[in-house]
Amino acid sequence: MIICHPLKLIFIKTKKVGGTSFEIALSSFCDEDSVITPISVEDEDARASLGYCGAQNFESQKWPDGSQSLESFHNHMPAPQVKARIPQDIWDSYTKVTIWRDPFDVAISRYFWEGGEGTGADFGQFVSLCRSTLADNPRIAPLDGPGALDVYLRYEHLEEDIAALGIDGLWDRFSNLRAKGAKRPQSGTEPAAMFRKFPMAADVIEEQCSAEIRKFGYQRPAAVPAAAASLPETKQTGKRDFIFTLSAGRTGTAWLAQFLKDNLQINSVHEPLGVEDFGKAMPEIRHMRSFNTLGMDGMMWDFWQKKLASLQAPYAESNHTLGKCGLIEALADSSICNRTTVIILRRDLAKQCASYVGRNDFQNITIPWQWYLDMSYANAIVTPSAFRQLGQIGWALWYALEMEARYAYYLLKFGQQINFVETTLEEATKPEGAARLLAALGHSGQPVLPEKKNATRTQSEVTEALTDEIRTLLKRVDFDPVALASSYINSGRSLEAPALRRKAA
Repeated sequence: MIICHPLKLIFIKTKKVGGTSFEIALSSFCDEDSVITPISVEDEDARASLGYCGAQNFESQKWPDGSQSLESFHNHMPAPQVKARIPQDIWDSYTKVTIWRDPFDVAISRYFWEGGEGTGADFGQFVSLCRSTLADNPRIAPLDGPGALDVYLRYEHLEEDIAALGIDGLWDRFSNLRAKGAKRPQSGTEPAAMFRKFPMAADVIEEQCSAEIRKFGYQRPAAVPAAAASLPETKQTGKRDFIFTLSAGRTGTAWLAQFLKDNLQINSVHEPLGVEDFGKAMPEIRHMRSFNTLGMDGMMWDFWQKKLASLQAPYAESNHTLGKCGLIEALADSSICNRTTVIILRRDLAKQCASYVGRNDFQNITIPWQWYLDMSYANAIVTPSAFRQLGQIGWALWYALEMEARYAYYLLKFGQQINFVETTLEEATKPEGAARLLAALGHSGQPVLPEKKNATRTQSEVTEALTDEIRTLLKRVDFDPVALASSYINSGRSLEAPALRRKAA
């Protein structure tokens, strides 16, 4: 980001929009007191070779009125944070500028920037895994509200929009730069081609990026059908008569069990809770704690061998505890693997976390041990330390993000073995989303939508204010589940193996 005093301009840098090249060009207009945040070493070298100002004043500042501050500014810093750290008159009087790009194109650019197929995921899986990061740019540069900017330069019309700023020479300097280029292949990666191959990815982007699509008039890439219209052949072949769910709980799993029963006319179980079920059909506390500390030890393999052998197709179970104690590992090694579909069921994270907090789910330790996850478990992908000080809210946030990281982990590690289908509670409970889910399961017809299950009974239990507070906290978290899961795997760690014992503090 840049605060350019001579031009009285603040540049808020969004992601995968050519922002580094614009930053380098804009820095040529800066003076010694302007704020310029660091970019990569390679790009700083390019900026220096042109004789432009480099990174400066991002940890201490002297403002035009003579006042000084010791604020920290960084790359891709959200506009509301910038506003809070600079003098009010500068925010009010300077022109605040960012760059916006078609979210369908941004997703492709980000996929190849992260490594393309080298991430271990195809483009469709990548988009689904990166649902939360699709909202990065609206978080950095809000489209409305007190953090909204004055000018949103359109990536697709940059020459025209930069000219409208009236800064002589800016376009010429910018157009001669290509920072961070050459990551994306030149052919076969245009939106129409990518989304024709992965139409469900277009559905995800339409849902997650609806506000910016409306604001800037972006459209679904031409000739890309709705995802339910066509499924990859590999997902259609073979008889898939076992269905399980990978989910966090408070995400609609009880509703999903009824939905599968009503529409597929099969034996569909939410959670087997009979007295004789615990330890056999239903994991006990010792199973949850053992898996998340010791991985797939002998006790866990014994549990899964007996449970899977007891099932008779067609069968569905939406029990969310299974995915936290070895379900995926057991399926990958089972004889029913090629007959199984695993539904990854998500929910709006703020509402999900508010539900946990409103029910005091993390107040009594036995509840996380039986139903959720404990921060002290040795096998965890998300480091919990930053969340501990926030009490129940922090635990809920950590748990929700840990589960998001585990979805990414399982898709990366077992995506070629197990048939995963992804949806959200918000999608599946609407007719169009329900139809897409049924189509992904190999069924057609008008979906039957059951009534809500296990819903919040009183508005006071989960207040709108609590949900808003949690949503604000989530926006402050720099969270990339794919990067976390990839790093976890590349470090040689595995949820199914014992973790190294932590040293005492």
